[in-house]
Amino acid sequence: MTNPPDWRRFVDHVESIPEKIYEHWVPGTGWDNITQFGAEYGWNGVPWCAIFEWCMFHDVGMDAIVPKTAAVAELMSWAQAHGQWSEYPSIGALTIFGGDVHTEIVTGFDADTVYTKGGNSIQAGATDNGQGNGVWSHQRARRDPYVTGYLAPRFPDGVCPPTADPADPRGGRAVVSWRWSPLPVPPPAAAYAEETVLAYLPPIPAGADTDVPVEPAGTTDAPVGGARNGPLWLCVIPQGGADGSVAVSMRTGGAWGAPVEHPVAAADGKLVLPLPGDGSVDVVRLHPTVPLQGYVTGRQLA
Repeated sequence: MTNPPDWRRFVDHVESIPEKIYEHWVPGTGWDNITQFGAEYGWNGVPWCAIFEWCMFHDVGMDAIVPKTAAVAELMSWAQAHGQWSEYPSIGALTIFGGDVHTEIVTGFDADTVYTKGGNSIQAGATDNGQGNGVWSHQRARRDPYVTGYLAPRFPDGVCPPTADPADPRGGRAVVSWRWSPLPVPPPAAAYAEETVLAYLPPIPAGADTDVPVEPAGTTDAPVGGARNGPLWLCVIPQGGADGSVAVSMRTGGAWGAPVEHPVAAADGKLVLPLPGDGSVDVVRLHPTVPLQGYVTGRQLA
């Protein structure tokens, strides 16, 4: 598995694109469909919602996993022909609206709503006589008849993104909700030569045990460990904006310690769990009441 996984690199890139108008207004004609995305694709001046999506995959080196087409209908037929059509949203999937009218990229979902971002669209609440003009985020009821379905791509590293599909053929476990938010970045510490995120964790579902393997940690006095000889931390944060708690158990010498309950709240930032510095813990078990995302970080001693 790449670190972070391909689906996360993809959606992080999509979310990095500024939301604004990208076209030019032509008096008497309207928006001209001339954009940087059309230039990248090799075809400008045409409706570009599908073009924008191809560019997002191309920017992160994953354009081989989706068809290069400007036609929304071809995205749907390709997905159906390649076993990648779904009635459920998943992160990084391409939402097909109105059969062949429009398409946007899934950046989040919950039980009732799908959150998307797309090109050749208009800002939520705005009107422009039916012409899209930029890149904007939107939300729509999942069961709205206008939502036809989704092209659920198979990412190159084989990791299934967060999905609402209870039988996703990519092998992922369905989650109730997932909303994009930037991964928290630990601040550097002057006492250490280097601090590195060692592993981004897959989505951690609520109401189930998730085991996180960790390499041995070390201290200045006892620099054990593998890729990093400094102390390790496990950092988690709620997904979807809901607050809750997480029960944390640590395994030492094959035996599990008693679970310890920790509150988790989006407003409080990440929950940082220091791991024992003697290298005794090899697995941490998380049992949250709300979905979490997180990473394991370590420091190299100077």
